[in-house]
Amino acid sequence: MDYIRAARDFVENEKQFQLGVIPTEQSNPLTRGLSEVIAKDTGAGIAKLLSADCMIAETAAACFESDVFKQMVNDIRGAVDNKKTILFSSVGASGRLALQLDATWRLFWAELAAKIPLRGPELWEIGERTNSLTTGGDRAVVRSVENFEDYMTFGARQIVDAGVGQGDVVVALAECGLSASINGSAVEADKRGCTTYYLYCNPKEILYNHLERCRAVFDRDSINFIPLYVGNMAISGSTRMQVTTVELVVAGAALELAAWSWLEDNLSPGELAAAGRTVLKPAEYVSAYKKLIADLSAGEALGGISKMVDYEADVYSRNGLITYVTHEYLQDILTDTTERQPTFTLPPFRRSDEPGAPLSWAYAKDPTVPDAVAWQHILRRPVKGLDWTREDYTAMGASQQIIDNPPAVGSEQLSYYRVGWEDDPSRYERHPAGLVCVDIHGSASGKVIGWYQKHLPSFDDGIVLRIGDIPEHTKYFNEINIPVSVPRTIMELMTHTLIKLVFNLISTATMAKMGRVWSNWMIQVQPTNKKLIDRSTRIIAALAEIPYEKACEEFFMSYLGREPGQEYRESYVVESLRRHGVDYEEKKL
Repeated sequence: MDYIRAARDFVENEKQFQLGVIPTEQSNPLTRGLSEVIAKDTGAGIAKLLSADCMIAETAAACFESDVFKQMVNDIRGAVDNKKTILFSSVGASGRLALQLDATWRLFWAELAAKIPLRGPELWEIGERTNSLTTGGDRAVVRSVENFEDYMTFGARQIVDAGVGQGDVVVALAECGLSASINGSAVEADKRGCTTYYLYCNPKEILYNHLERCRAVFDRDSINFIPLYVGNMAISGSTRMQVTTVELVVAGAALELAAWSWLEDNLSPGELAAAGRTVLKPAEYVSAYKKLIADLSAGEALGGISKMVDYEADVYSRNGLITYVTHEYLQDILTDTTERQPTFTLPPFRRSDEPGAPLSWAYAKDPTVPDAVAWQHILRRPVKGLDWTREDYTAMGASQQIIDNPPAVGSEQLSYYRVGWEDDPSRYERHPAGLVCVDIHGSASGKVIGWYQKHLPSFDDGIVLRIGDIPEHTKYFNEINIPVSVPRTIMELMTHTLIKLVFNLISTATMAKMGRVWSNWMIQVQPTNKKLIDRSTRIIAALAEIPYEKACEEFFMSYLGREPGQEYRESYVVESLRRHGVDYEEKKL
């Protein structure tokens, strides 16, 4: 039978993607039993999720003290001085982080240019020093690109297409080190003479001993390695949480420190004061992060997150939709809403030319500008797709399936996703429809609140979600507050960290509250690549208590037996468990 042959082929020939020995793929003892806890007490469940962040501060502190981190700061500064490129490259959640780091750098220098007009051209040019790429191109911002991270050749080709070379700095956010594409990017960047940094979040010896694609990176002495191991993920394998958080803190601090070094050396005291904000010392970033975790874990902030989780869970449980509106921090929120799709087998963002396709449960819009301009605010650079041909895929050793049906990842793809002020009836014609205005540090301008108030009657209800420093005069009649004070630095690193943590908690806790997580296992995983096929198989094996080989057969029976258009009905893991006689909703640890 086809599913038995497919399972045998995966077990025998894809051992490089069988990752049960990797810590970030394993269950975290600190969050075990999460689904049972959060079903009884939302706040206790959220606190349990946050407990998995316990290693981030000490890992970041050790990194900041290391010579390699200090050298990365110096090399970024040197790239600015020498008019070289600083390229962030990654895949999946870290790929979206790569784009965010790029956009954050560009935004800071553009705003500074407006504050110091006579230095404007010079400051604008520095803003253009950064670049970014994610596996699958920019379309991956809104929708996962299947199978692309399985190929080192794809990551290498994107580096070639970026045109980087001698003297340029490439920061490879290798996430957990498991994705072939980012390893290919790092190797290719090093081959081309780039000063290459490789940030990875699993123990080197485990990666080296088990994965050939990791050995290809670690055997290159000219690559600069930054280890950022922070333990197992809060939800097994969900690296969008702790892994990307530590990457954000470390890479973001490097950008801020490098930028401040240039500002101190090149601006007059008056011009420097015009920047309005400064940076922290490395140890102060660690202290700020520790305080942030403590503040989110208790009191009014924890209560606010709990209220938002209960609100979203109620809407989704009644087949409803949530639409977030914001301007200044749209990219942060868009990232979280996109990542819910592969993590919990939810429908992805729907293209404007697919009126019959399923709707994403959550969506995000910028109510201050039209679609085309909204994407400019999100990326701060032109859209970059992958306009590869069948011949290109053949040369890169792609599967016949990809060669025969090249995915739609070209530069025009983002234009099909409506994230601007245009009215979108699909977001409120299904009930209940919730409209959430997100206000960070009082940033919701008159345009944002005005659009919210104008369009609220079309929705069933609405909430103003206020996060951070909440000005008293902006209080709204129906709101949820998550009051947390963080240092306001030049590129708002701690604010971006705050938003990431809050929205990761909201989305993950909501799914756990709804039973789409069992204990702390990602039972609703959508297998868009071989790593996730393995993860699905291991979860089936663990919960059904059967051998890996049998679990792989069960997975492929579900995967190959599904009718077209039914991929979001429920996960293949859950279907396999049910067929095997396991009701995960009743099974206890």
